[in-house]
Amino acid sequence: MTRLLLPTACLTVTTILTLEGMEIPPLAQTRTVWDGVYSEAQARRGQELYVEICGFCHRDDLSGGGSAAGAPTLRGPFFTTQWHGRPLVDLFVRVGTTMPQHNPDSLLPQVVIDIISFLLRENKMPPGQTELPPLLDPLREIVFTSRPD
Repeated sequence: MTRLLLPTACLTVTTILTLEGMEIPPLAQTRTVWDGVYSEAQARRGQELYVEICGFCHRDDLSGGGSAAGAPTLRGPFFTTQWHGRPLVDLFVRVGTTMPQHNPDSLLPQVVIDIISFLLRENKMPPGQTELPPLLDPLREIVFTSRPD
């Protein structure tokens, strides 16, 4: 029993000594895809890029099935359930490293995030005033969730 308590006690004392007299910064504020995380202009750019780069396989209407591999739909419950509870950075990395299928990892980060903005709009997630940045850290703090009540 003493073996189990000693590490815990040491950790607690170390934490108290480390934090004593220090101001602790607030935790990063997590946002969701329902908080207006992309701009309408960004989604419009993304739509043009999507049609040019993704439309052949995923269809212009995002319904999927347009390639021999049967590309998945990118709208509706099939798409949103797949990403539910995950940070937006996961989608950004997946698209950026695996698409387009015939030339993976060839898209510029700005192209990828613009296409993702279009996907958010087409899945009825509202636009906001600022654009999504093509950066990993900010995208880690935006989570895919179900529509809030």
